[in-house]
Amino acid sequence: MNIGHKISLCRKKSGISQEVLANKLKISRQAVSRWETGDAVPDTEKIIQLSRIFDVSTDYLLLDEIEEQTETERKVNAQTDFAKEKRRHLRICMGTIFFVIGLAALIGSLAGAVIYADSLTEWYSHWGKYGTALFRTWMIVPLILSISLSIAGGSILWREYCKED
Repeated sequence: MNIGHKISLCRKKSGISQEVLANKLKISRQAVSRWETGDAVPDTEKIIQLSRIFDVSTDYLLLDEIEEQTETERKVNAQTDFAKEKRRHLRICMGTIFFVIGLAALIGSLAGAVIYADSLTEWYSHWGKYGTALFRTWMIVPLILSISLSIAGGSILWREYCKED
């Protein structure tokens, strides 16, 4: 079985049209049609993308003697996918925890500084009595740490949000 027949078979098994496959690969529908009829052969990058879309090995697509993925390969792929998804969920949970704790600590630091600032009669900071309260009580340290923690959590969440799978 040649690569064109395998692409056609995988596409039909996946239940997608040539148009949908072409959009996923960012090529024309006619290019997919030429591959399936054997008039053209996809380049290496497209073969890698096809193997990911159809969840088959590149060997399956390229080699004539490999007809189907073995059951062992399917199990290994399923376990790998599960592990990747588990790590992704862990990163999302950690990012959320960092962001929420950082935000709560930020609010607590600012609230503590405001409460202490009300008791001040003079200040020595350019930030006024609130700046003096932050520096005199060392609330500036948890403030900076909470901002850092919030930024770290937010960047983890943003990276996971923007990640392509």
